[in-house]
Amino acid sequence: MNFSEVVGQTAIKDQLSELIGLKKLPHALLLQSNEGRGGLPLALAIAKNLVCEKRNRSEEADSGGMFGAMLPPPEPLTDACGTCPACQKAEKLIHPDIHFTFPVYRRKSDSPALSYDFIQEWRSAVTQNPYMNLIEWLQATEAENKQGNISVAECHEIIKRVNLKPYEANSKVQIIWMAEQLRETGNTLLKVIEEPPADTIFIFVVEQIELMLNTILSRTQIVKLPPISDEDMIEYLTKALSMHPDQALRVARIAEGNLNSALALAHSDGNAYEQLLQKWLSTSIRLIGPHAAESSVQLQALTDEFAALGREHQKAFVKYALWFLREIALLNNGLTSEKLFGNELTFATRVAQALNVDKLLAIQKKLNDLHYHIERNANPKIAFYGISFELYRIFTQK
Repeated sequence: MNFSEVVGQTAIKDQLSELIGLKKLPHALLLQSNEGRGGLPLALAIAKNLVCEKRNRSEEADSGGMFGAMLPPPEPLTDACGTCPACQKAEKLIHPDIHFTFPVYRRKSDSPALSYDFIQEWRSAVTQNPYMNLIEWLQATEAENKQGNISVAECHEIIKRVNLKPYEANSKVQIIWMAEQLRETGNTLLKVIEEPPADTIFIFVVEQIELMLNTILSRTQIVKLPPISDEDMIEYLTKALSMHPDQALRVARIAEGNLNSALALAHSDGNAYEQLLQKWLSTSIRLIGPHAAESSVQLQALTDEFAALGREHQKAFVKYALWFLREIALLNNGLTSEKLFGNELTFATRVAQALNVDKLLAIQKKLNDLHYHIERNANPKIAFYGISFELYRIFTQK
């Protein structure tokens, strides 16, 4: 991946590209990136630029060798060329001097959990969506209920790798994705991070920096990635996915800087989410009382509709519902929503009249619980059905 392919983050990309050109990139870089902001794509772009043959040609080659320059020197590149053999290998995630570590589980009970055992799944998953989150990665490995982590054995493998000489490039790059999964095992790497072998670059990609060991943080240069701007996301959605600008604007506003969420929403019917949410809330408030029988039948139909969405669209629907609640909170406090229009705004205004701040927070918690259970393979029908009655209690409590 080139810097030009990383969505948004223009100022950070320019700064990193300049440091690479000046050969002043820190030997241990930590990219603090919440989900969907581009931490992994940016790490891939850095690595590709570090191994690119045209960006890293020797001074002797630039000067024309012992006979001096025969032609004016070319303008220095500010991004990987994308055409040299090194770039092509980096693009396919097979360059021998770019190494990956990521959370995994034991593939066999008698062997340690090592990233290399899942390298084929990693290449496939990253190629499909470099903005994926940890749950999506583990699902790609068919982890089921297994939890991923970065083991001590993996840390020992990292130390062995970085102590080898580069095979082809001038630098060795070790990318550690979701590095917060190191936990205490990260202590194994302290010495090699502080005093790495020559021409070794560590790139840590972290979502929850508060889980990182302070001893690792103190040894790295931290770069915090902001949310992707609506403008950058709209440009990407309209160009890369050929999305209509109005739909791209709507998706960008809901995604709130998270391109992973935007991609899920882009491949869904946003109007279907809107209709499902309105029917769900309207049905939940009438589950007990004179309309109980009718509402129970409607809830069963809605439960089937929700289950038919599939896991990723179920998660996207819940994120849409959470976003919708945040806009209701603005209306509830007498403010104006800049993101709701038409039927959405009309319905949100009605709901705002029935909910106070405490009720909004309670519903938000239930929806977060629903999202959590969906990610962990809970039965979607049971989860959706149960939370519907919880919503009734929240709506009707005094």
